[in-house]
Amino acid sequence: MSLNPPRKIPNTKISYRALLGESQWHKLHPLVQKRFGDDQNKAVVYQGVMSEIYLSTMGKLFAQVCRLIGQPLALYEGMNVPMKVHVYENSILGGMTWDRFYQYQNKPVNRVKSTKVIQANGVLVEVVGCGFGMKLNPSESAGAIVFESDYFFLQLGKKRIKIPDWLTPGKMTVSQRALSDEWFEFKLDVTHKLLGRTYYQIGQFSESQ
Repeated sequence: MSLNPPRKIPNTKISYRALLGESQWHKLHPLVQKRFGDDQNKAVVYQGVMSEIYLSTMGKLFAQVCRLIGQPLALYEGMNVPMKVHVYENSILGGMTWDRFYQYQNKPVNRVKSTKVIQANGVLVEVVGCGFGMKLNPSESAGAIVFESDYFFLQLGKKRIKIPDWLTPGKMTVSQRALSDEWFEFKLDVTHKLLGRTYYQIGQFSESQ
């Protein structure tokens, strides 16, 4: 498994508020605004439980293959899996790294890591290892912040090569929705045009005190 960092992608101090626009930003729940507003570069630890983790047969294959570029996907299915998430600034990549630790019963801890970077041109990307990443489109829905993948890519120096959809795990949709003033729901859904749903996760988390 390679742990080589992705090639650096230039960034700036553009905020999520600017990416969403004022209209969508003000529709977000205050807890979501706090997490993606002034505190967007704050190091924090979240703890919670992933209620459900689903991988299709092809999803499991994609997860194993992706270990070659830094293990960006959970490897196993499970129910009520305890989880800890460390979020911290990545000075090398110029973004925020989400370092996730899945604590499956009777399995080694499964570490999944990726970094969100807002580029100087106002494009949001999430990068993993060896130059691989995806362009994300953020939006608001019923008070939640939603990230949808636009396309996957391989960054080679200044050249960005788009990866055909059929070679990827599928279109990814991630949402974070406030459940209270302290707890939020995380949901991930990945659907391939030909293979159907490959991944699904849903869980509840709060900031560790």
